Amino acid sequence: MRVQRFGPGYRRPEQAGDSHGVTSALLHAASGVRVNEIALADRAAFGPLRNSSDALLVVIEGGGWIAVADERQRVAAGESIEIPAGAERLLVTDGVPLRAIFIEFSFAPQLRQADAPNGSQDKE
Repeated sequence: MRVQRFGPGYRRPEQAGDSHGVTSALLHAASGVRVNEIALADRAAFGPLRNSSDALLVVIEGGGWIAVADERQRVAAGESIEIPAGAERLLVTDGVPLRAIFIEFSFAPQLRQADAPNGSQDKE
């Protein structure tokens, strides 16, 4: 068993793209998946960035806005957002900090509405 610590005191400043006010901690990187905790201060930006693989953003605290390709959507704790490979993304906060788990896949897992648990919904 391996314990990986994260949260305050374990994060590093995120230097990706034009990001500011963002810290992250690597939780796992192996076997086609990379998992990071990311934390955005109030009025922070993570991106704009383009991933070569599919990703899943799981918001666990706070909220903000995410832009993926040409879509823009408000996000809050308890929501997950699929980000397709090759799409430019930008996550920003507008006065409230945000914490999330960011999972990048080197394969293409596609969540279908029929496979989603009750209570989930597509946002448009």
